[in-house]
Amino acid sequence: MEYFLRAYVSGTPWSSAALQTAKFVGKGTHMSRTVRQWSKTYILDRGNLPLSKCSGDWTKSRINDEDLKEELLTHLQSLGKYVTAIAVVNYLARPDVQQRYQLSKTISLVTAQRWMENCGFRWTTANNGQYIDGHEREDVVNYRQNKFLP
Repeated sequence: MEYFLRAYVSGTPWSSAALQTAKFVGKGTHMSRTVRQWSKTYILDRGNLPLSKCSGDWTKSRINDEDLKEELLTHLQSLGKYVTAIAVVNYLARPDVQQRYQLSKTISLVTAQRWMENCGFRWTTANNGQYIDGHEREDVVNYRQNKFLP
């Protein structure tokens, strides 16, 4: 809005300054109209500044929503011992979950990994030790004693 008002005060027409501002931030005509609306509101009431997306509720993590967190943990527990971050992404991409928590899109894989860390999950690799299962089976013992080492 400051960029827009400076351009307007410098002699650029009102609509052109708004469109120039919108293009500067990578937006189009809708943002141009929004900037004009914000500016008119600010001119009428100097205490009425639009809030930045970088403050307040815009940047709060949804994982702090206890209902969402509990539902997500319940879902992950239902998947068994080995869960992945992509399971979180896929679960939050479901239309019923998005509607229930007013989500417009799913989260990224990195965000899912952060959420899982926040919930106490750890990433580990499975230990591949020596294979010993089945060495005492009757057919294995018979093969070792009679055929492999007679």
